[in-house]
Amino acid sequence: MYYGFDIGGTKIAFAVYDGSLNLCHEERMSTPGDDYSGLQQLIHSRVVEADARFGTRGAVGIGFPGILNRQDRSIVAANLPAIHGRHLGADLATLLGRPVSVDNDANCFLWSEVHQGAAAGAESALGMTIGTGIGGAVYLAGKLIQGRNWLAGEIGHYPLPATILMMYPELPRPRCGCGRLVCFETYASGTGLERLYLHFHGERASGHQIVARVEAGEASALVTLDCWLEILAAGLATAISMIDPEVVVLGGGLSGLPVLYEELPRRLPGHLLPGVALPAVRQARFGGAGGVRGAALLNL
Repeated sequence: MYYGFDIGGTKIAFAVYDGSLNLCHEERMSTPGDDYSGLQQLIHSRVVEADARFGTRGAVGIGFPGILNRQDRSIVAANLPAIHGRHLGADLATLLGRPVSVDNDANCFLWSEVHQGAAAGAESALGMTIGTGIGGAVYLAGKLIQGRNWLAGEIGHYPLPATILMMYPELPRPRCGCGRLVCFETYASGTGLERLYLHFHGERASGHQIVARVEAGEASALVTLDCWLEILAAGLATAISMIDPEVVVLGGGLSGLPVLYEELPRRLPGHLLPGVALPAVRQARFGGAGGVRGAALLNL
């Protein structure tokens, strides 16, 4: 059996899968703030209960929003004080008496899609999650690529392509949470979509409100969406040029928009070398469950 935990800022998802990757159990619980001991005990209790319920010692995987420090493998997750700077994998391995695998949540998302999902059978894949920020992950030759500093796939933090600033010279120059200016995710994320709408329309609106206004034919919403799609295509093309994947899998809160799968294949060629064969652009099969499912499957 495979046990997965997806640790978020407010919620932790827990799920159990059998050897055929069938979902056997799932639940959600509140993340215990900055209480590291409480977090460990919460995970310990769920693992012990699952072992008893299924009559086995399940393999444990943990997904989290952050990276691993390459020198000591401690977790770097500024938005999760309970685990930031901690050696969560090693500490849980000692507590549970078994190995515990840990990885970035975007990597878990793509790993899930490689196994029976939208990237099944592909030799190479790029995962991109479109939510509050932009997450990314790379799969090549049968394995996830973390990189020397665990930064492989962090496409949200390369700069917005200069071609976009040439097309839209009046765009704002926001500062990213990482401290740098004009990171791709500050425009391409759900937050970025809201920022663009404010720029074009002078009014704040949520992503869902903007989508509704697009469907209603509002001119400012249509202009915003057109710019946002062009930004997504340009930023995605940068990653495609580096990785040359067979498949791009989209996840996150905005990945369900049908217009993405219509417009990205149409716009990508304008940002790539002439004659490049496009990757398939697909919506994630496992949706919001991808992170916890991928965490569970880290031990495959």
